[in-house]
Amino acid sequence: DVQDGPCRTFRFSPDGCTVSEGGEGCTARMRFSSPEKFNALISDAKIGLPTKNVIGTLAFLAGPFTRLTDRLSAVLQPTDPAVLEDRAFFEENTLMTLYVIAGAISALANHDPISRVSAENTVDGDVSLGIRGSVQVTVSVRDHHFTTVKQPCGNPRALMEFADIDLANGLFNGKVSTINEMCRGRIRL
Repeated sequence: DVQDGPCRTFRFSPDGCTVSEGGEGCTARMRFSSPEKFNALISDAKIGLPTKNVIGTLAFLAGPFTRLTDRLSAVLQPTDPAVLEDRAFFEENTLMTLYVIAGAISALANHDPISRVSAENTVDGDVSLGIRGSVQVTVSVRDHHFTTVKQPCGNPRALMEFADIDLANGLFNGKVSTINEMCRGRIRL
C-alpha cells in the first residue's frame, strides 16, 4: 500500500499469481510512505512497514518475494544478451514486457500527476493491446480510472496490435521504427 499511490493485493496459489486493486482480503500488508520507498523495496530490498501479519510478511519477503523479484529481474532485464537467443526466453521476455507496459499505463494514469491530466480527458471504454496470435491485454477506462486485465477485449474503443512477437520485442527495445512498421501494416491501430 503506497501512500498517495496504488494499493495492490498479490494472491499466490499453486496455479500462479493474480493481482487485484486494493487491499481487500489480504493476509499480510506493508505500507510505504512514498513511491520512492516502494521502489527501494524492489531495487535495494528495503522493506516497508509491515502492518498486518508482521512475521508472515517478513518470512514472505525473505523467501518467495526475493525469488520472485530475482526471476522478474532476470526475465525483464537480462544481463547477458545471449539469453535472448533462446526462443522460449525471448518470448517470455517480450510477453512480460507487454504486461509491464499495460500495467504501467493504468498505474501512471491513476497516480502520476502529469498523466492524470490525460486521464481526466479520456472517455470511458476499453483499449485492446496485444500481439496477434499470442496475447491480448485490456486497459479499461471507467470514470477516468484505468484498470489493466490480462484478457482479450470483446468490443474495444481503441486497439493496438503488433503483427508478431519479434515486432513487439523490437518496438519495446527501440530496434525498429514504429512509423515504418505502421506504414507496412504490421501495427494495427
